[in-house]
Amino acid sequence: MKAVTITDLNAKTKKRDIVIRVKFKIAPSKRVFSRIRIDLYFDGESVKSFYAGIPHYYAQRKESSIRSVLSLKHIAPGKHTLKVEISGLWHLARSTDSREVTFDYYPIVKERIMRVVPVIKKIEGRGIAIVTDEARKLYKQMTEYRKKELVAHRDR
Repeated sequence: MKAVTITDLNAKTKKRDIVIRVKFKIAPSKRVFSRIRIDLYFDGESVKSFYAGIPHYYAQRKESSIRSVLSLKHIAPGKHTLKVEISGLWHLARSTDSREVTFDYYPIVKERIMRVVPVIKKIEGRGIAIVTDEARKLYKQMTEYRKKELVAHRDR
């Protein structure tokens, strides 16, 4: 059995958005939590890469799921392909799984400005800690600021 397995990939268009639900299984582990990397691709172009931490008590469940909402505003009409790739990190590092889904998108209002990659509106998962690049940068800035404060306080 693979350490990470995608069991279902579902994409539904709602007006100018697409809602993506990815269901996956993680092999049981004795670690406190498992880390995975999730990559989203739209028509072969990378949309977003993010990391998720899954506590061991959620990993023991049958399936975990992540829901993402992408804005299709300014995206060309027609058939599009969405691909999700999940890679294990740490003790799950040997495992990668991917799935693709194709959908039709025809906007109600035609737009002149066209974009190649949609904008991410939301990423969420029940019991799953999602860490985006923006959150990681903010945490790093906060840590550096805290270190500077400690040094300044010691110098007094």
